[in-house]
Amino acid sequence: MLSLEKQILFLISSTEGVEVKRLVEIYEARGIDHQVVRNALLHMKKEGYLSSKERSKYEITRQGLDFITTINQKPLLLGKPWDGKWLTVMFEVPESERKKRDSLRSDLLQLGFGALYKSVYITPWDYVEEVLRFAKQYDLGDRLTLLNGSFVSQEQPLMLVKRVWPLDDLNEVYRAKIKWFRSEFAPEIDPLLREPSDGLALFVRFLELGELLADLSLNDPMLPEELLDKNWLGRVCFQEMQQCLRQLANSIPMLSPYRSFVARFL
Repeated sequence: MLSLEKQILFLISSTEGVEVKRLVEIYEARGIDHQVVRNALLHMKKEGYLSSKERSKYEITRQGLDFITTINQKPLLLGKPWDGKWLTVMFEVPESERKKRDSLRSDLLQLGFGALYKSVYITPWDYVEEVLRFAKQYDLGDRLTLLNGSFVSQEQPLMLVKRVWPLDDLNEVYRAKIKWFRSEFAPEIDPLLREPSDGLALFVRFLELGELLADLSLNDPMLPEELLDKNWLGRVCFQEMQQCLRQLANSIPMLSPYRSFVARFL
């Protein structure tokens, strides 16, 4: 799913339904053409993430809510203690069902799994429920095996995770984003926080930062601290940006039509 689609899905999940004209207004303020927004809505409806019981108004489905809930839970893993166990997912899907196989792999990677070997994926977190939901969604239940336990290996845990996940590259991404946030984004929003408005400008910047955090969380396996170097910047990045999101949300006026979209951050 594209970043724009994830964000629109997030917005629709925040309310009981959103009219297309409201979404078009929001994204045109971000420089995104109305047709791009409409195409994203139609694609998500086709994929089963949205429904439209009323003309020009969309609601999130159970499938869409499950997806958003899974993605939103990843940042909550920051600081969570680890029990030392690994969840391993193994599967064998024939080439004739390649589309299903690729979709499963994509979902596992977005959830935070790493490829230990071909078609063998691991994570330090208990994602059994989510993996079983993927298996049911793609009708691959009889082709998956799940194992939960410890590894018997001479390889040190820190070396294992660096082999499985591109942590050094991701840490450099965090370094660049922190620099951008502190030197560019934060100074730019300061005047907006001090000037009264209808909330649209604040909401646009809220979306910009939220979209960045969503992309970062999809690429970050959110490993426990026991498996990360002391110089890991992910926690610092999320803490600073999430604090800013709450500040932006609280600054949107109570009577603003955009207030309902940020209620979960208040």
